[in-house]
Amino acid sequence: MDIKKVLNEFVKECSNKLDLLSIIQFGSSTHSEDFHDIDLVFMFKEDIVPTKTIFDLIEIIKNFEKEYSEIVFDFGGVSDRKRVAKNSITVIPLGKKDINVIHNPHDIFFYKNLNEDKKKIILFGKDPFDRKFNLTNQHLFEMLTVELNHSLRKSLDDDKTKFDSLYFLFKTFLRAMLINEGTFQKKELLEEFKNNFKDKIKLPKNSKDIIKKKIITEDFGDILKFSEDCLRYLIK
Repeated sequence: MDIKKVLNEFVKECSNKLDLLSIIQFGSSTHSEDFHDIDLVFMFKEDIVPTKTIFDLIEIIKNFEKEYSEIVFDFGGVSDRKRVAKNSITVIPLGKKDINVIHNPHDIFFYKNLNEDKKKIILFGKDPFDRKFNLTNQHLFEMLTVELNHSLRKSLDDDKTKFDSLYFLFKTFLRAMLINEGTFQKKELLEEFKNNFKDKIKLPKNSKDIIKKKIITEDFGDILKFSEDCLRYLIK
């Protein structure tokens, strides 16, 4: 199965049948030749995505899943579908009012990344992000404390769950602390963090392995201490 071919068919079907302003592809699939996951934003013309439109989109997705056994669709990137497949397409449906966000730090973080992502691809329509999204230190603090608590809950489970959550916690803290510095690619995170924060915030000693998902038990405390230091920096 050619996932690019399926993507083109899916975009054509949705743009023909749904009242869309734009379809935007973002994430690693826009700059990598070897990928199995595709992330899409669907921007609808309505202020709020109508229920009927959601049902129409679900019908399109179900039809594609029937035709292509090697692909699974998802809404919002939670990735806990019971259906398992080699390839995935995640859809984030938005109405026009969704991007007028003021308070929610997670949404502002996402829209800011998307707005400033030079590698995103407009698959249909036009880019709807015509405003700046400003993240204050308080926004980042509120977002990261939620992520920290989520990771702590996961740490009570088995080691795989614990280590997976620690990896995502570490990467999220790195990206959040660098968000206003214009750094978006994972491979640049450690070097950019060192350049921007120098001795103000120390990275975990095994940072190079952690970012590659090679986490050991001893990294738990180092990652939590790194998270604490970042939060303290944000509230100064």
